[in-house]
Amino acid sequence: MTPSVYSRYRTAFVEALAQALGMPASEIDSQVKPADPAHGDLSFPTFPLAKAQKKAPPAIAASLAQGVKVPGLEVIAAGPYVNAKFALMPFTAEVIDTARSQGVRYGGGDGGAGKTVVMDYSSPNIAKPIAFHHIRSTVIGHGVANLHRALGYKVEGINYLGDWGKQFGLVAVGFQEYGVPERRKDMAHLVEVYVKANQRAEKDPGFDERARDFFRRMEANEPEALALWKEFRETSLRDFARIYARLGVKFEHMEGESIYQGRMEQVIEEISRTVGTRESQGAIIVDLPYAENEPPVLLKKNDGSTLYATRDLAAAIDRHERFHFDKSLYVVATDQALHFRQIFRVIKAIGREWADRMVHVNFGRVHGMSTRKGTVVLLNDVLDEAKARAMEKVQENIKAGKIQTDDPEGLAEQIGMGAIFFGDLKNRRATDYTFDWEDVLAFEGHSGPYLQYAHARTCNVLRRGGGAPASYDASLLTLPEEQAVLRAIARLPVVVQEAAEQFEPSFVARWLLDLAAEFSRYYTVGNQDRTKRVVLEDNEPLKAARLALTDATRAALAAGLTLLGIATPENM
Repeated sequence: MTPSVYSRYRTAFVEALAQALGMPASEIDSQVKPADPAHGDLSFPTFPLAKAQKKAPPAIAASLAQGVKVPGLEVIAAGPYVNAKFALMPFTAEVIDTARSQGVRYGGGDGGAGKTVVMDYSSPNIAKPIAFHHIRSTVIGHGVANLHRALGYKVEGINYLGDWGKQFGLVAVGFQEYGVPERRKDMAHLVEVYVKANQRAEKDPGFDERARDFFRRMEANEPEALALWKEFRETSLRDFARIYARLGVKFEHMEGESIYQGRMEQVIEEISRTVGTRESQGAIIVDLPYAENEPPVLLKKNDGSTLYATRDLAAAIDRHERFHFDKSLYVVATDQALHFRQIFRVIKAIGREWADRMVHVNFGRVHGMSTRKGTVVLLNDVLDEAKARAMEKVQENIKAGKIQTDDPEGLAEQIGMGAIFFGDLKNRRATDYTFDWEDVLAFEGHSGPYLQYAHARTCNVLRRGGGAPASYDASLLTLPEEQAVLRAIARLPVVVQEAAEQFEPSFVARWLLDLAAEFSRYYTVGNQDRTKRVVLEDNEPLKAARLALTDATRAALAAGLTLLGIATPENM
């Protein structure tokens, strides 16, 4: 793809300033920022030039503004700033045509072409339900993956299942005690068994030791233990597949810790040969200098079984061998920050030059979640409740004449899933947030349903106007409200780039709210002044131009929502 409209004008402004000042464009680039909307679109401060030029910043700005000429930009001085404003034309036509022609791909680019990013996200444990707390890793990871795909990266998304460890030993010995053989392929039953086994292990050391012994048998490749593990693993995967399909989340790879069984001795040997290992209370640890009270990196417990760190080290090495990644991202809670700092440190210490390409994309916690069914918060229960609550609102709005749909149940599913996704992604990922049902399902305010309604509204306006026009005169779009919508649309490619660089889908979420608000202001201004209505029946040229702008808004909203994994209903 060619550079975005916004980026192209910004680059031209930077280069013109650099030429006028006799400075490298790279030095100017970092100083050009978005301007106060009242004074333009781009702004360059002249304060840093005052000492060298021995002139006051306003005088420098006035002189620069007179000498800088950029086609398509109006360059003016505003005190100590040199500001640039997008000229009505061709900017207006370029933004509308680009958004309409690219459609759901709008906002993307090709900056990542030829590069690979490996992503580790979601990662539930087998033989246990996907709990609501997995939603953050899942939706943030999905959003970050989509952002990178949009920029041309090859994404290798890995759902790294917790399918190896003592927890499976608990399920196995628990099934011997509490399981019903006829229900061994029933995920709900396996969950019941795990809960009982875990509670017993906390009180009964002998039972806990049986679970540990079962895991040791797995690591020793005992056929009977592995057969049971495989059967229960498949049961979990079937249940997971159903939930991921409902969320619309797909992975390039469904892999578990178990694939590194048999490779961990090789990793331990390499660490011993390079960094060194030593024994501590019968366990094997990496021989690194540790801060006071910092727990060591454990490679083997005193019973000879391996740990999560050992498997993560093996996985990191394997992923680089397989994918030769440019980035390797771990979308995991902030609670695991020390774990990843240590993993990355060990990888670097053993001489792997790609260690600096590994990033822990951390996120905060969700507070306040509960469902009508009780205190155990399972993801599927939350999704069911989201749909049920959305259905109530859909039915209310149908009766009130606010929604028209032939498929209220399908619409409720789209709204419910969109509410859950956006309720999370509107927050900065590293912050904690409090979940509130009324907030996430509101049809007004900062919510998924509000944005879906904004998209549906643009579709409805286009239907009432006879569809998107094949041709139009962009120079007619002179209203301040129209230009505000255009500028919001033009920003998406920049937002996508920044969101990908900072692994922050919330940037797109906030942009969506801004665009929806600008279009709402534009649309409702026609209620006070009929000459400003979008569907203006007595002025066909102006009607066509406004419908083209509405169509560009629809495309941009759809692009942003799709990046976040949110459905785009056309009727609400």
